[in-house]
Amino acid sequence: MIKNAIPYDMKENAKALRAIQNTTQHVVSAISSAMGVDVAIIDTDFRIVATSKTFLETRGTDVNSDFIRHVYRIGTAVITNPGDHEFCRGCSYEGNCPETAEVIKVIEQDGTRYGVLLMVAYTRAQKEKILNQTSELLAFIGSMASLIFGEIQLQKSLKKESIVKQQLETTINSVDHGIIAIDKSGCITQINRQAKLILHISGKELANARHLRHYLPYQLIRQALQQGLKLEQCEFHTRHPDRIHCLVSATPVMVSRSVVGAVFRLQDFREIRSTVYKLSAKHKETSFDDILGESTVFREVKIRAASISRNDSTILIQGESGTGKELFARAIHNQSPRNHQPFIGINCGAIPETLLESELFGYDDGAFSGARKGGKPGKFELADGGTLFLDEVGDMPLHMQVKLLRVLQEAVVERVGGISTIPVDVRILSATNIDLETLVRKGRFRQDLYYRLNVMPITIPPLRKRPQDIPILAKRFLAKYNQKMQRHFTAFSGEVLDLLSTYHWPGNVRELQNAIEHAVNIETAPLIKPGSLPAAISKRSPTKARARSLTQKVRDYERSLINDAIESFGHSVEGKKRAAAKLGISLPTLYRKLKELDPEIPRTTTGQKIGLAQSPPPVVKQ
Repeated sequence: MIKNAIPYDMKENAKALRAIQNTTQHVVSAISSAMGVDVAIIDTDFRIVATSKTFLETRGTDVNSDFIRHVYRIGTAVITNPGDHEFCRGCSYEGNCPETAEVIKVIEQDGTRYGVLLMVAYTRAQKEKILNQTSELLAFIGSMASLIFGEIQLQKSLKKESIVKQQLETTINSVDHGIIAIDKSGCITQINRQAKLILHISGKELANARHLRHYLPYQLIRQALQQGLKLEQCEFHTRHPDRIHCLVSATPVMVSRSVVGAVFRLQDFREIRSTVYKLSAKHKETSFDDILGESTVFREVKIRAASISRNDSTILIQGESGTGKELFARAIHNQSPRNHQPFIGINCGAIPETLLESELFGYDDGAFSGARKGGKPGKFELADGGTLFLDEVGDMPLHMQVKLLRVLQEAVVERVGGISTIPVDVRILSATNIDLETLVRKGRFRQDLYYRLNVMPITIPPLRKRPQDIPILAKRFLAKYNQKMQRHFTAFSGEVLDLLSTYHWPGNVRELQNAIEHAVNIETAPLIKPGSLPAAISKRSPTKARARSLTQKVRDYERSLINDAIESFGHSVEGKKRAAAKLGISLPTLYRKLKELDPEIPRTTTGQKIGLAQSPPPVVKQ
């Protein structure tokens, strides 16, 4: 029984009928033309969807919903006495209707109703035509209803297909990898946003329906389609016209044991490398705040390093072994615009000469006996977009220096056994504890490479030249090893601090750290005592150490006063005169003090030595 309230599914059916309004209008026009009567289609919301030309002029838009509900119950109605029918009560045309007959039939298929089709006769001839051919007319209307139903089903199928297609596109676009689907001829049928980014396909370029060979090597496509091979992470890179570097995998699509297409998966090489770098245990975040030292000379180095870290210039870090050159390199990287990209380090002196080339530049499949299948990227490729740290660069063999110079000049690498070049975008930081200028004079280091590496030089002072930093570092290392070894040492004895402050530290900060670790392992009392230090330090006379310590403190204080004065007035001769006057000493005395306090201070162009707080070294122009 039909209720007054319209069920939800009937509302949905009404929407479906209105969605094919063009088709219903054609049906109405066809019936009206064939029968010479007015025709209308009314949906389950009792709204007119389509009408013949004169229907609205004659009949208006009023729909007798009670009558329509009655028709839904019986399926078909033929009214031969309009105006006098029971459903005409209350109508403005009751008893005086211009219509002579009505035929109304439900548009229904498989128990689903979408609306009704109404035909109206206004003349006796039209009425007789309808009444004489009622059965044929109803059959014809049924055919038209089937046509309407078929169109509704088609629209539903298209909508469902559109939804599925949209779901598929949303799914593949949400994947981090590039996805490309091709048909059996190799033409692209589906491609996601990430694949377009990797292959540099612009939004305006129509990738669909184009053959995949326009973007990837035909050999890979042929292996997947013609041979039905499953491909796993085949490397593909090109420089022209666009820089592309990715890994390509492919899975053939099989139907009845026949290949009907394939799905390709692309992984951007830089993204892979960045992910591996982030997950690697070797990755350490280091800032300049992590590098301890409050002495004037050390703070100046940190300020200079932090300043030049923000650009992309090549930096040469010089200093004795154990001074923290790699720490500075990491801090520079992490304060640079490349800090979200890899920091890759390699010790040029620790790798055998025969392996250094393949470590730096990588190798292709079959490059040499024992080479890994598929080849291996080198450090330059792994550092692409980030920073490459060349530690102990002074130990690099001459023939490798030539290859390194080419990379710096052309920004491309060529793998061992390879025939193509791979573009790389890498900032170079290098470090050495050897005087490279001396190596250049001896012919053991290329002068042109030295100029390339020494664009922005940084020299880290040895620990013996910043003794005021020793207690700070020692306390930090003590806290570190207390936590690591679950010990509870509170402090150092005065004798220990004297010994640490006056020792010459040939191994610098690294040696100091090792000495503290040694003491934490050996000491049994709550206080670190001299006997727990390494023998090279503990065997020195505490009395002499304290005496030297006092002398050293006096020298440090004197150094600090002179430093401040020279920094205030400048390093010129006139500046030194004013500095000497402020200190209450003569200019020759100032020069003598400078020589006594630090005989290694470089000379000015006039032959005089400059102050202890050196101005930044000049940039070597290429």
